[in-house]
Amino acid sequence: MNCNQIIIPLSIHNQMVEHGISTLPYEACGLLAGNQTNVQSIWQFKNECKSDRRFFVSKYNVERTLNRINEEKQDVLAIYHSHPFTAPIPSTLDMINHPDTDIKMIIISFKRGSPTVRWYRIRDTNYEECLFRIESSR
Repeated sequence: MNCNQIIIPLSIHNQMVEHGISTLPYEACGLLAGNQTNVQSIWQFKNECKSDRRFFVSKYNVERTLNRINEEKQDVLAIYHSHPFTAPIPSTLDMINHPDTDIKMIIISFKRGSPTVRWYRIRDTNYEECLFRIESSR
């Protein structure tokens, strides 16, 4: 998948940001799924390590969620996580642990108080910012 513009419904964008707010001061994490470049669902995880610098989700919880996404006939489009106190830029650890170059990384930063959301394509230890568009429900 390249860095084509991604479309996310406003309701899902808001759920993702609210998830980040609700887990402060720890990082939030989850998945966005859909088809091609259209986000259709959000899958929130519990950060099992309760850290403001990293997140961890057990293999069991990830696999269970991936099976449910597959049952919905969707693909994982992005992994999101929050940065409670740092900028919305992938850290070295974020890039090293990113599982798949076809899946985008979203970072929600609360460094400046109000949330800042950025989408990235990760390749090894490099990143490229991707465009996204938030659409109101039709």
